[in-house]
Amino acid sequence: IDVDWAVYALIYLNLNQYATSTAQPGLSVATINEVLLPVPPIDEQKRIANEIEKWFDLIKEIESGKVEFKSYIKQTKSKILELAISGKLVPQDPNDEPAIELLKRINPNFQPCDNSHYENLPEKWCLAKVKDVFVINPRNKAEDNTIAGFIPMTLIDDGYSNTFSYEVRKWGSIKTGFTHFADGDVAVAKISPCLENRKSIVLRDLPNGIGAGTTELHVFRSSVIVPEYALYFFKSEDFISKCIGTFNGVVGQQRVGKNIIEEIDIPIPPIKEQIKIVSKIESIFTQLNTITAEL
Repeated sequence: IDVDWAVYALIYLNLNQYATSTAQPGLSVATINEVLLPVPPIDEQKRIANEIEKWFDLIKEIESGKVEFKSYIKQTKSKILELAISGKLVPQDPNDEPAIELLKRINPNFQPCDNSHYENLPEKWCLAKVKDVFVINPRNKAEDNTIAGFIPMTLIDDGYSNTFSYEVRKWGSIKTGFTHFADGDVAVAKISPCLENRKSIVLRDLPNGIGAGTTELHVFRSSVIVPEYALYFFKSEDFISKCIGTFNGVVGQQRVGKNIIEEIDIPIPPIKEQIKIVSKIESIFTQLNTITAEL
Protein backbone atom coordinates (compact mmCIF):
# COMPACT_ATOMS: atom_id res chain seq x y z
CA ILE A 1 0.00 0.00 0.00
CA ASP A 2 1.25 3.49 -0.88
CA VAL A 3 1.90 5.35 2.41
CA ASP A 4 0.57 8.74 1.25
CA TRP A 5 -2.63 7.20 -0.08
CA ALA A 6 -3.08 5.26 3.17
CA VAL A 7 -2.84 8.47 5.21
CA TYR A 8 -5.49 10.20 3.08
CA ALA A 9 -7.72 7.13 3.18
CA LEU A 10 -7.56 6.99 6.99
CA ILE A 11 -8.34 10.71 7.21
CA TYR A 12 -11.37 10.13 4.99
CA LEU A 13 -12.56 7.21 7.12
CA ASN A 14 -12.42 9.37 10.28
CA LEU A 15 -11.39 6.71 12.78
CA ASN A 16 -12.78 8.82 15.65
CA GLN A 17 -16.22 7.46 14.81
CA TYR A 18 -15.03 4.02 15.95
CA ALA A 19 -13.73 5.25 19.33
CA THR A 20 -15.37 3.99 22.50
CA SER A 21 -17.82 6.55 23.93
CA THR A 22 -16.43 6.91 27.45
CA ALA A 23 -15.10 9.86 29.43
CA GLN A 24 -11.80 9.32 27.59
CA PRO A 25 -12.62 7.81 24.18
CA GLY A 26 -10.01 5.47 22.73
CA LEU A 27 -9.31 3.22 19.76
CA SER A 28 -8.25 -0.37 20.39
CA VAL A 29 -6.06 -2.31 17.96
CA ALA A 30 -8.83 -4.88 17.69
CA THR A 31 -11.31 -2.23 16.59
CA ILE A 32 -8.93 -0.74 14.02
CA ASN A 33 -8.20 -4.19 12.59
CA GLU A 34 -11.89 -4.61 11.77
CA VAL A 35 -12.24 -1.32 9.85
CA LEU A 36 -12.84 -1.90 6.15
CA LEU A 37 -10.38 -0.04 3.94
CA PRO A 38 -11.05 0.19 0.18
CA VAL A 39 -7.80 -0.66 -1.64
CA PRO A 40 -7.31 0.34 -5.31
CA PRO A 41 -4.37 -0.95 -7.38
CA ILE A 42 -0.98 0.41 -6.23
CA ASP A 43 -0.55 2.66 -9.28
CA GLU A 44 -3.98 4.15 -8.72
CA GLN A 45 -3.15 4.71 -5.05
CA LYS A 46 -0.17 6.80 -6.12
CA ARG A 47 -2.22 8.75 -8.67
CA ILE A 48 -4.90 9.48 -6.04
CA ALA A 49 -2.28 10.64 -3.50
CA ASN A 50 -0.59 12.87 -6.10
CA GLU A 51 -3.92 14.43 -7.11
CA ILE A 52 -4.88 15.12 -3.50
CA GLU A 53 -1.51 16.77 -2.86
CA LYS A 54 -2.02 19.03 -5.89
CA TRP A 55 -5.38 20.18 -4.51
CA PHE A 56 -3.92 20.65 -1.03
CA ASP A 57 -1.16 22.82 -2.50
CA LEU A 58 -3.78 24.89 -4.31
CA ILE A 59 -5.82 25.29 -1.12
CA LYS A 60 -2.71 26.44 0.76
CA GLU A 61 -2.01 28.97 -2.00
CA ILE A 62 -5.58 30.29 -1.81
CA GLU A 63 -5.42 30.57 1.99
CA SER A 64 -2.12 32.39 1.74
CA GLY A 65 -3.66 34.74 -0.81
CA LYS A 66 -6.58 35.44 1.53
CA VAL A 67 -4.22 36.40 4.35
CA GLU A 68 -2.25 38.66 2.03
CA PHE A 69 -5.42 40.27 0.65
CA LYS A 70 -6.76 40.92 4.17
CA SER A 71 -3.46 42.63 4.93
CA TYR A 72 -3.97 44.85 1.87
CA ILE A 73 -7.45 45.75 3.09
CA LYS A 74 -6.05 46.81 6.49
CA GLN A 75 -3.46 48.94 4.73
CA THR A 76 -6.21 50.48 2.61
CA LYS A 77 -8.22 51.39 5.71
CA SER A 78 -5.16 52.98 7.25
CA LYS A 79 -4.64 55.04 4.09
CA ILE A 80 -8.30 56.10 4.08
CA LEU A 81 -7.92 57.49 7.59
CA GLU A 82 -4.71 59.26 6.59
CA LEU A 83 -6.57 60.97 3.75
CA ALA A 84 -9.50 61.74 6.03
CA ILE A 85 -7.54 63.62 8.69
CA SER A 86 -5.53 65.56 6.12
CA GLY A 87 -8.55 66.93 4.25
CA LYS A 88 -8.14 64.81 1.14
CA LEU A 89 -11.06 62.39 1.42
CA VAL A 90 -14.01 64.66 0.64
CA PRO A 91 -14.20 68.01 -1.21
CA GLN A 92 -14.35 71.19 0.84
CA ASP A 93 -17.41 73.45 0.81
CA PRO A 94 -16.47 77.16 0.65
CA ASN A 95 -19.69 77.97 2.51
CA ASP A 96 -18.74 75.95 5.60
CA GLU A 97 -17.94 77.89 8.73
CA PRO A 98 -14.18 77.69 9.49
CA ALA A 99 -13.42 75.30 12.33
CA ILE A 100 -11.62 78.03 14.27
CA GLU A 101 -14.80 80.12 14.48
CA LEU A 102 -16.64 77.28 16.19
CA LEU A 103 -13.73 76.70 18.58
CA LYS A 104 -13.54 80.39 19.49
CA ARG A 105 -17.26 80.49 20.27
CA ILE A 106 -16.71 77.68 22.76
CA ASN A 107 -13.48 79.21 24.07
CA PRO A 108 -12.78 82.86 23.12
CA ASN A 109 -9.15 82.41 24.21
CA PHE A 110 -8.53 79.44 21.92
CA GLN A 111 -5.26 79.61 20.01
CA PRO A 112 -4.70 77.18 17.11
CA CYS A 113 -1.50 75.14 16.92
CA ASP A 114 1.26 75.69 14.42
CA ASN A 115 0.39 74.04 11.09
CA SER A 116 3.90 72.82 10.28
CA HIS A 117 3.16 69.09 10.65
CA TYR A 118 -0.04 69.41 8.59
CA GLU A 119 1.12 72.20 6.31
CA ASN A 120 -1.27 71.22 3.53
CA LEU A 121 -4.48 71.24 5.59
CA PRO A 122 -7.46 72.85 3.84
CA GLU A 123 -7.97 76.53 4.51
CA LYS A 124 -10.95 76.18 6.85
CA TRP A 125 -9.37 73.49 9.01
CA CYS A 126 -7.29 74.17 12.11
CA LEU A 127 -5.03 72.30 14.50
CA ALA A 128 -5.69 72.04 18.23
CA LYS A 129 -4.21 70.18 21.15
CA VAL A 130 -6.35 67.25 22.26
CA LYS A 131 -6.65 68.86 25.70
CA ASP A 132 -8.15 72.03 24.15
CA VAL A 133 -11.09 70.30 22.48
CA PHE A 134 -11.84 67.35 24.77
CA VAL A 135 -12.71 66.78 28.37
CA ILE A 136 -10.48 63.83 29.18
CA ASN A 137 -11.67 61.08 31.53
CA PRO A 138 -14.91 62.78 32.68
CA ARG A 139 -16.89 61.43 35.63
CA ASN A 140 -20.57 60.49 35.82
CA LYS A 141 -23.09 61.22 38.56
CA ALA A 142 -26.04 58.88 39.03
CA GLU A 143 -28.04 57.16 41.73
CA ASP A 144 -26.55 53.87 42.92
CA ASN A 145 -29.57 51.85 41.76
CA THR A 146 -29.39 53.25 38.21
CA ILE A 147 -28.84 50.52 35.60
CA ALA A 148 -25.66 51.12 33.59
CA GLY A 149 -23.36 49.33 31.15
CA PHE A 150 -20.11 47.70 32.25
CA ILE A 151 -17.42 47.14 29.61
CA PRO A 152 -14.24 45.13 30.26
CA MET A 153 -11.53 45.29 27.57
CA THR A 154 -12.56 41.85 26.27
CA LEU A 155 -15.92 43.27 25.12
CA ILE A 156 -14.30 45.93 22.92
CA ASP A 157 -13.58 44.78 19.37
CA ASP A 158 -10.23 45.70 17.86
CA GLY A 159 -9.31 46.85 14.37
CA TYR A 160 -11.20 49.49 12.44
CA SER A 161 -14.64 48.48 13.67
CA ASN A 162 -16.62 50.49 16.19
CA THR A 163 -18.33 47.65 18.01
CA PHE A 164 -18.60 46.55 21.61
CA SER A 165 -20.97 44.85 24.03
CA TYR A 166 -21.63 45.42 27.71
CA GLU A 167 -22.79 43.75 30.89
CA VAL A 168 -25.75 45.24 32.77
CA ARG A 169 -24.78 46.40 36.25
CA LYS A 170 -26.11 48.78 38.91
CA TRP A 171 -24.18 52.03 38.98
CA GLY A 172 -23.38 51.65 42.67
CA SER A 173 -21.39 48.48 41.97
CA ILE A 174 -19.17 50.00 39.26
CA LYS A 175 -18.89 53.70 40.04
CA THR A 176 -15.71 53.20 42.08
CA GLY A 177 -12.47 51.76 40.74
CA PHE A 178 -13.45 51.86 37.07
CA THR A 179 -13.33 54.30 34.14
CA HIS A 180 -16.51 56.34 33.64
CA PHE A 181 -18.11 57.12 30.27
CA ALA A 182 -21.43 58.12 28.71
CA ASP A 183 -23.20 58.04 25.35
CA GLY A 184 -21.25 60.09 22.82
CA ASP A 185 -17.89 59.65 24.53
CA VAL A 186 -14.91 58.14 22.72
CA ALA A 187 -12.99 55.44 24.60
CA VAL A 188 -9.43 54.56 23.57
CA ALA A 189 -7.27 51.79 25.02
CA LYS A 190 -4.19 53.20 26.72
CA ILE A 191 -2.34 49.92 27.31
CA SER A 192 -0.12 48.17 24.77
CA PRO A 193 -0.86 46.24 22.56
CA CYS A 194 -4.58 47.12 22.81
CA LEU A 195 -3.87 50.68 21.69
CA GLU A 196 -1.91 49.55 18.62
CA ASN A 197 -4.64 46.99 17.90
CA ARG A 198 -7.14 49.87 17.80
CA LYS A 199 -9.41 48.88 20.67
CA SER A 200 -11.34 52.15 20.53
CA ILE A 201 -15.06 52.93 20.27
CA VAL A 202 -17.76 55.56 20.40
CA LEU A 203 -20.10 54.77 23.28
CA ARG A 204 -23.72 54.55 22.14
CA ASP A 205 -26.97 53.12 23.51
CA LEU A 206 -25.71 52.42 27.02
CA PRO A 207 -28.40 51.72 29.65
CA ASN A 208 -29.56 55.14 30.85
CA GLY A 209 -26.76 56.60 28.72
CA ILE A 210 -23.97 55.82 31.20
CA GLY A 211 -21.41 53.18 31.91
CA ALA A 212 -18.06 52.25 33.40
CA GLY A 213 -15.37 49.77 32.49
CA THR A 214 -11.75 48.77 32.40
CA THR A 215 -9.28 51.24 33.86
CA GLU A 216 -7.12 50.72 30.75
CA LEU A 217 -9.12 53.32 28.80
CA HIS A 218 -8.78 57.04 28.20
CA VAL A 219 -12.18 58.66 27.57
CA PHE A 220 -12.74 61.79 25.48
CA ARG A 221 -15.80 64.07 25.43
CA SER A 222 -16.20 67.07 23.13
CA SER A 223 -18.86 69.58 22.10
CA VAL A 224 -17.02 70.67 18.95
CA ILE A 225 -15.95 67.37 17.36
CA VAL A 226 -18.23 64.68 15.98
CA PRO A 227 -17.46 61.57 18.09
CA GLU A 228 -17.00 59.30 15.08
CA TYR A 229 -14.56 61.74 13.48
CA ALA A 230 -12.58 61.76 16.71
CA LEU A 231 -12.67 57.96 16.79
CA TYR A 232 -11.16 57.69 13.31
CA PHE A 233 -8.44 60.14 14.32
CA PHE A 234 -7.64 57.97 17.35
CA LYS A 235 -7.52 54.90 15.08
CA SER A 236 -5.20 56.63 12.60
CA GLU A 237 -1.58 55.63 12.22
CA ASP A 238 -0.64 59.26 12.85
CA PHE A 239 -2.11 59.20 16.37
CA ILE A 240 -0.91 55.71 17.26
CA SER A 241 2.65 56.40 16.06
CA LYS A 242 2.79 59.43 18.36
CA CYS A 243 1.86 57.22 21.32
CA ILE A 244 4.29 54.40 20.57
CA GLY A 245 7.64 55.13 22.15
CA THR A 246 6.10 57.12 24.99
CA PHE A 247 4.83 54.08 26.88
CA ASN A 248 5.76 53.81 30.53
CA GLY A 249 5.55 50.82 32.85
CA VAL A 250 7.03 47.34 33.00
CA VAL A 251 7.04 44.97 30.05
CA GLY A 252 3.55 43.63 29.47
CA GLN A 253 1.99 46.54 31.36
CA GLN A 254 3.05 49.52 29.27
CA ARG A 255 0.67 52.44 28.80
CA VAL A 256 0.48 55.86 27.21
CA GLY A 257 -0.18 58.58 29.74
CA LYS A 258 -2.87 61.24 29.66
CA ASN A 259 -0.12 63.87 29.72
CA ILE A 260 1.17 62.55 26.38
CA ILE A 261 -2.18 62.29 24.61
CA GLU A 262 -3.46 65.69 25.70
CA GLU A 263 -0.52 67.39 23.93
CA ILE A 264 -1.06 65.62 20.59
CA ASP A 265 -2.36 67.82 17.75
CA ILE A 266 -5.67 66.90 16.16
CA PRO A 267 -6.63 68.36 12.74
CA ILE A 268 -10.17 69.73 12.90
CA PRO A 269 -12.38 70.35 9.84
CA PRO A 270 -15.61 72.40 9.86
CA ILE A 271 -18.39 70.53 11.65
CA LYS A 272 -20.32 69.81 8.44
CA GLU A 273 -17.22 68.42 6.81
CA GLN A 274 -16.59 66.18 9.83
CA ILE A 275 -20.00 64.62 9.21
CA LYS A 276 -19.22 64.14 5.50
CA ILE A 277 -15.86 62.55 6.31
CA VAL A 278 -17.44 60.09 8.73
CA SER A 279 -20.09 59.15 6.18
CA LYS A 280 -17.46 58.61 3.47
CA ILE A 281 -15.22 56.50 5.70
CA GLU A 282 -18.11 54.31 6.80
CA SER A 283 -19.26 53.83 3.21
CA ILE A 284 -15.80 52.72 2.07
CA PHE A 285 -15.24 50.53 5.14
CA THR A 286 -18.59 48.81 4.58
CA GLN A 287 -17.53 47.86 1.06
CA LEU A 288 -14.15 46.63 2.26
CA ASN A 289 -15.80 44.60 5.04
CA THR A 290 -18.14 43.01 2.49
CA ILE A 291 -15.14 41.98 0.38
CA THR A 292 -13.40 40.54 3.45
CA ALA A 293 -16.48 38.57 4.47
CA GLU A 294 -16.72 36.98 1.02
CA LEU A 295 -13.13 35.75 0.95
